[in-house]
Amino acid sequence: MKTTFVNLRIFSHPWKGVTNKEHSYYVGHEAGGLSESLDTLAVNFSSTFSHLRQQIEEQTDENIMRRRPFYTEFLQFMQRCPNPLGYEGEPLHTYRIGILTMRNDKGYVPGVKDINLVRKDAEVKQICDVFDESVGLRTDIVLVPTTQIHPTTDRLADRL
Repeated sequence: MKTTFVNLRIFSHPWKGVTNKEHSYYVGHEAGGLSESLDTLAVNFSSTFSHLRQQIEEQTDENIMRRRPFYTEFLQFMQRCPNPLGYEGEPLHTYRIGILTMRNDKGYVPGVKDINLVRKDAEVKQICDVFDESVGLRTDIVLVPTTQIHPTTDRLADRL
């Protein structure tokens, strides 16, 4: 299988009524919704989503494993992110991987309906088994804090 580059984005439900005057490394994403591309990874489509998760979280610098700067910022984002569904404990510190399928329509702005969450049990599968490699050239990976996913339906919603 071939390696391609995918963009990383983040998603949270819009933060209604919140005025945020603090500075952030990724300025402008405090209000929620789907972010612009924040980072890029080289992904081998024959690897698994578990391996992709490791790529998102860690990098090797001179034989030392370190957290990637993007992931450090994402952890802080998850801590500040509203918890509209009342999650407690471990879900406050976890995230799910989503696939954002882009359309070729001129002027089209992707949204929550274009994000397909990868099931937890599917993270052991090869990426190419979950979506076609040709789609990868037009697909972004979206990181979604678990607090933004409905616990019963296991889906994102336009409104909470």
